[in-house]
Amino acid sequence: MKIFIDVGAHEGETLLSVLDPKYSFDKIFVFEPVEKLHAKLNKIAAQRKNVNLLKYGLWNKNTTQKIYSPGTVAGSLFAAHQDVDKNDFELCEFVNASEWFDKNIGNQDEVYVKLNCEGAEADILLDLLKSKEIFKIKDVMIDFDVRKVKGLENTRQDVLDEFKKAGFTSYSLCEDVMTGPSSITRIQNWLDTAGANKTDIKSQIKQSFYWIKMVILNKRPGYYWEFKHFIKFYTPLFLLKLIGARRN
Repeated sequence: MKIFIDVGAHEGETLLSVLDPKYSFDKIFVFEPVEKLHAKLNKIAAQRKNVNLLKYGLWNKNTTQKIYSPGTVAGSLFAAHQDVDKNDFELCEFVNASEWFDKNIGNQDEVYVKLNCEGAEADILLDLLKSKEIFKIKDVMIDFDVRKVKGLENTRQDVLDEFKKAGFTSYSLCEDVMTGPSSITRIQNWLDTAGANKTDIKSQIKQSFYWIKMVILNKRPGYYWEFKHFIKFYTPLFLLKLIGARRN
């Protein structure tokens, strides 16, 4: 089974990216513990049988915990995060990552994970590494937001050192693979780099129709940007070829 796990879904930017038929995910698990963000997530996921919206987050324990500045891009589990308001928080539910993986992910599954989760990413990764559940993952894209937490600035390197010791190499760093003009194109660049996209003719045709539909409806800013640049780049080439053909 081909599975995508979105840890820290926010307003659904990543979910929009992975619904593209070129990925054909059998199951998409969406973790978002902040209640008010689920209104937008529900609209995106409506009538999508392969999408599972979960109103809790992953961590290294089963607990309830404050998220500071909930619903913002700076939201964090840590009051010491440089961008949060300590007086603005929501009490949210979290489950142990290893236990969840053990119950829901099989050894034969093809699993892609996005981790951008309020500074909890380091704790989650170390928990999965300790239990060896992490080796079920084909590729995990990590945004080390924990670097913005006072006293935890070196945690990123600590996690990478543990990966090296354990021989775990199936990861991508946000700064290396998240390139493009929008969240959608950045996520898709990572997934394409990781080999998640299907390249057979049938999938490419299906994806092309989907792409054109989204451009026309202007529902995907990343696709609209790509379309404009496609026209800008190829129109001069087409005109030059046409002029050359007429001269001959």
